[in-house]
This record gives sequence, C-alpha cells and structure tokens, in this order.
Amino acid sequence: MINQLIAYNIDELQKHKLLAECNDLQKTGFLNQEQWKSIQAKFACQLFHPAFFMRILFFILSIIGMFTVIGPIGLALGSMGEDGFRFLATLLGVGLLVFTEFSLIGSKKHYKSGITEAGIYAGFTFIYWGILGFDSNMLTYILVGLVFSAFAAIRYLNLLGLIASLFLFGWLVFYASFEIEGMVQAMIPFTFMAVFIAIYWLSSWAEARLQNCVFDNQFIIMQSIALIVIYAAGNYFVVRELSVNMMDLELADGHNIPFAYLFYLTTAITPFFYVYLGLRQRSLLFLRVGLLTIAISVVTLKYYFSLGMPVVSITAAGAVMIALALWVMKYLKHSRNGFTRELIFKDKWMTSEVTGIIASQTLGGNSTGSGMEADSDLMQGGEFGGGGAGQRW
Repeated sequence: MINQLIAYNIDELQKHKLLAECNDLQKTGFLNQEQWKSIQAKFACQLFHPAFFMRILFFILSIIGMFTVIGPIGLALGSMGEDGFRFLATLLGVGLLVFTEFSLIGSKKHYKSGITEAGIYAGFTFIYWGILGFDSNMLTYILVGLVFSAFAAIRYLNLLGLIASLFLFGWLVFYASFEIEGMVQAMIPFTFMAVFIAIYWLSSWAEARLQNCVFDNQFIIMQSIALIVIYAAGNYFVVRELSVNMMDLELADGHNIPFAYLFYLTTAITPFFYVYLGLRQRSLLFLRVGLLTIAISVVTLKYYFSLGMPVVSITAAGAVMIALALWVMKYLKHSRNGFTRELIFKDKWMTSEVTGIIASQTLGGNSTGSGMEADSDLMQGGEFGGGGAGQRW
C-alpha cells in the first residue's frame, strides 16, 4: 500500500536512512573507518541526494532555468487571453510533475535533490493557478491548496508540503468557525485544541502501526506543530490579540476576554503538563516543546502582570527554568523505565537495525550476526524507525 502512495523506492529510502545514521556514528568515533566502509558497501544506496547547500543551489538554478525557457514562450503566446494562459499553465504544470516523477525520481533516482523540489513546487503552482485563476473565492483556494500540499507531503515526502497542509487545515477550521455567528466564534480556541489534539493522537497512532522509516520526519513535524498549536490556542496573549484584531472584539479598560481566567490557567499549566508527559512517556518532543513554551508563558504572564521590576522578573524566570532543567537532569540520572539523561543524546541512533548492524560489524569481524540475519530482513519495513516519537525525540 505504501509503495503505491510514495513516488520513491522504499528499499532505497531505508538504506539511505540507515547509512545516514551510521555516518553519524562514524563521525563520533563509534564506528571505525573499516566498519563504516563495510556498511557502505553492504548497503549501497542508489539515491542521488546531495549536500544541503548543493540542494539549495540546484533548486535556484532549476527555477532560473525553468523561467528562462518559459518566459519567452509566454511572451510569444501573449494573444491567447486568460483562458489560454490558464490552459497552458495547467498543461505545463502536469508536464513538470510527470517529468519530475518518472524521469528524475524514477529513472535518475533523485531524492530531494533540489531539482525535484523545483519541479514539484513549480508544477503544483502552475496547476493551481491554471485551474483556479485569480477570481475564485477564499474557501476554494484553501481547499485546493490543502489537497495539493497534502498530496506533495505524502507522494513526495515533502516537509514544506506537510507544514503548508497543516497551516491550510488550521485556516480552514478557523474560516469555518468564523463564518458562524454567536457562541461558536467564542469557542474557536477550544475547537483548535480539540482538533489538534486529534491530529496528535492520529499521528501517534499511525506511527505506532506503520513502523516504517519513510514517514518518521513527517510524524515528528505533525506532532511538534500539533503540540505548539494546542498551547497557542490556550495562550492568553494569542487569544486576546486575535479576538481584538480579527473578530473586532471591543474591550473597555479593565475588561477582559471571555474565559480569561481559564486562558491564564492554560498559559501557566500547559508547559509544565508537557514536561510531565515528557518524563512520563519518555518523550524528548514533549520535553523540548514544554521547555520552549515555559519561556513563552513567562513572557506572556509578565506582559499582563508586571510587578514594575522587569530585570528582577526576567532573572527570576530564568532561574526557575534553569532550576527545572537541573531537576529534570537529576531526575533522569537514574533509569526511569529505561529513559536516562545519557540516552537523550544517543537514542536517535538506537533503532534495532542500527544496533544490529553495529553488532555485526563489531563482534566477530564483519560477518553478519544475529542482530541482522539477512539483508532482506532490513528492507522489509518491519521495525525500522518506528516506536513512537518518544523513542527518538
């Protein structure tokens, strides 16, 4: 099923991820050069995936090259009118996507090379404006953009497409709630909390069952954004400013927004709840988001409850955060259900396949041991990469 959804070869993606993780281990000295070369030879990957800055360069050059060719053609066909331009844009967009998928990804084995991103973004942009033009209503733009970005996120594992789809989905929820008069508008923050709690839960549920490395980064981003949006939906400053600026809520001096004290409470408690869940569930994602949102909550509450001594307040807030960090480190000094402060920095490498490879390359020479009985076992999806965000982040 996943093979049909994704444009890339899953076996090659798994090899690519495994080599990236082992490369990190080799850089830290955990693997020596002989072991690293043996792993490279054993799991040679055919994907073309250049370094980050090279991908940026390829992307820029591809965009320039595209518009260098397309620009004169558009000028030459200037008499076609709007309908003709829209048809040509749609045709061009489809052609770019077909070329990217079948030539670059299928034949030449490009994997997020920068050239593929240029073809995907340009192709969807041409199709988007070719279909909709410039006179459609807002809801249509949101829905079509959501479909296109979600397709790019799944089919091409595009992380910007995933972020865009979550943003557009949130915009759709806000748009639908905003159009309804009365109490529904006042309930928008709670609606966002409920929706993104559901997104987080569905993402965790799917991650635990797919057990497949190709969506690892997607799950991490979905869960991170969901946790941040849940917090933001209950943050007093965010709710108050959006109510005043987008919903034309008029507040007299000394008056407050509806459910003000509830939002004060969620602003103060949610970050500590995240930290608690991080310790309870062994999730670095919760810990990191929790510590980040503690800092935001301090600034928010300081803004509305100033004691007139900003230096003292900020110093005290910093001291509280340092004390909390030290307490967490002390708490994790001893194993808590297998979760210790040492594993925080190691566990992104500690998948069963990587440890199996390390064992096979370290114990008894370079022969394959029981940690990985056959190459094909690794390439069947199996346990690769899964285990929940708490095991990696």
